[in-house]
Amino acid sequence: MIALPSLSRNRIARLKRLDRDWQLALTRIDAARLSPAAQTDLAQLKTTLATNLAALDADAKVIATLTPVVPFAAELVEIYEARVRVDNMDAQATAGRITTVHKDIAAMRTKVEAGLTTGPLAAGALRMTPDLARQSAAATDGLRTAMAEWFSFYNEYDPLFTWWMNLPHAHLNRELEAYATLLRDTVAPANQQNAGLTPVSAAIAPIAPIVPPLRPSVPDLQKLMALPQDETIDIVAAFRGTGAGGGGRGGGRAGAPGAAPAPVRDVGFHQAWLDALKTLDFDRLSRNGQVNYLAITRMCEQQIARANFVAPADIPRKTDNSGITGPARGRDGLMLDLADEMIPYSPEELIELGNREFAWTVKEMEKAAAELGVGSDWMKALEHTKNTAVPPGRQPEMIRDLVYHAADYLIINDLITVSPVNREALRMGMMSPERQLVNPFFLGGSQITVSYPTSTMEYDQRIQSMRGNNPGFSNATAGHELIPGHNYTGYMGQRLTGHRANLGISTPFYGEGWPLYWETLLYEIGFHDTPEKKVGALFWRMHRAARIVFSLNFHMGRWSPQEAVDFLVNEVGHERENATAEVRRSFQGNYGPLYQAAYLLGGLQLRGLKAELVDSGQMTLKEFHDAVVLQGSMPFPYTRLALSKMPLTRDLSLDWKFYGEIK
Repeated sequence: MIALPSLSRNRIARLKRLDRDWQLALTRIDAARLSPAAQTDLAQLKTTLATNLAALDADAKVIATLTPVVPFAAELVEIYEARVRVDNMDAQATAGRITTVHKDIAAMRTKVEAGLTTGPLAAGALRMTPDLARQSAAATDGLRTAMAEWFSFYNEYDPLFTWWMNLPHAHLNRELEAYATLLRDTVAPANQQNAGLTPVSAAIAPIAPIVPPLRPSVPDLQKLMALPQDETIDIVAAFRGTGAGGGGRGGGRAGAPGAAPAPVRDVGFHQAWLDALKTLDFDRLSRNGQVNYLAITRMCEQQIARANFVAPADIPRKTDNSGITGPARGRDGLMLDLADEMIPYSPEELIELGNREFAWTVKEMEKAAAELGVGSDWMKALEHTKNTAVPPGRQPEMIRDLVYHAADYLIINDLITVSPVNREALRMGMMSPERQLVNPFFLGGSQITVSYPTSTMEYDQRIQSMRGNNPGFSNATAGHELIPGHNYTGYMGQRLTGHRANLGISTPFYGEGWPLYWETLLYEIGFHDTPEKKVGALFWRMHRAARIVFSLNFHMGRWSPQEAVDFLVNEVGHERENATAEVRRSFQGNYGPLYQAAYLLGGLQLRGLKAELVDSGQMTLKEFHDAVVLQGSMPFPYTRLALSKMPLTRDLSLDWKFYGEIK
């Protein structure tokens, strides 16, 4: 199967520009001033770029070669790429285009079938070589797969699309399948020679790159090369049991969903590492090396503590009739998990913290309610905001606008370095009704996955999903999922962290705390410019405070799942379907006991670090944000050590009361 991107002229033009811009940037590097290893890397990168460009020219030749047999491909690629960009969907017009294409395919099939007859070639009939037939069949299969994905993005979510497109897409799918089958199973074995086809020139004109973008796609290479290098990369890799820069983990964590299990290592392994570290001259290590030393020490000590911990059997959980399953962790288990995550507070103190943050959001909600003219009745303000949901079918466009607005706001206000390639590569998918049972709100990462009702849902489910994914609520979370949130850290983490060792510590306190921090910061600096947007931002902050309260109370055996659901409905203002899905996800999903609390707690850690480094005048806000990302994914106490100017010692206490004393 030839994937649809290989048939895209736009893709070739854009990637050519990127590769040529990188080639130009590399010419500005003086290879003579590099180490031998760096010279080898530079040569390999230049070779990779040349190979990429040659491959793009080869793709252009494939397009030219296949076009006489699949002339309809360009139209389907254009329709598909409009979906990738989330252009506004005109269902009636697109249905007309799809209808024209499936008729064109039928006409091509007639021409190819006419070429199968013996004797002289009839007017309009086509014959082709076996190789061309097989290549064209593979391309047609790829188009069929891509258009099925295109169809599923809109179908049942957009009633007008479903009404207009069901039959045109069914016809298109049938014609693509029939045409590919004809080419592969009948034409290829016929062993024909090309006849009746427009000749393809041996010197096919290459596809030109796009004009240079306004903002450079290549980062500042001189700045990257000037980053201080970490001399302990190989030591960290040895501890983690990986090659330098590889995967794996050095110790168990309290839980990110889907994370690989930690290597099974006994007390002797960790004690041996503690002994080995003492042989290093701590004071001669670089700053990053000292942080790595302290991190490995801490992980070894925690693993030894875990080995000596005997978990109580059958930890009681408060039961109910909700049907929501999942074990309670118990206080002792929570204390061990909190120590792993370097959170120097007890579960009771964290519940108090959550209650304090919740009370703050209530006061802010009352201010937003007053702006809406409903006095201090913030529940009325919340109800008003929920009822601003866009009509079915318009959700992707609304989310698209919010996503780009968030990214552009960061760029315009110079809050953090945003790669134009990162912004350009943002993508969207729609969440299945089945997945929405445990994820009532949209998710993000490599792309944003939008939660919105389909026509297959019951009426109450549809209404509650629409109300829970209204523009006010979504404005705060679009950036959480993409830029500057999950998508951003994933993009940057793949590109800008090779200068320091990868500690391999998977922690939701960074993964969820970073985007949550941005939610709080953007609220403070006026990103939410309407009362509805303020209500939405505060709703989520209230929700994250509530997560601390209900999740820890559950794991302490104080609350049942039903009490957690009722708390979200009655005190936070969730729709009941959404609240039930949230609690079900929290306790019977693949999450550690601290995962739900990690959102706000991680965000508060980063706020505490900002107070130390930015509010004190040591860094600008943009310098701070860029520096945190350059350190990569790790518990924020280690980020604090790496960025601060405090002297580090081998016996330094790593406890950091980022929230102050809680009484």
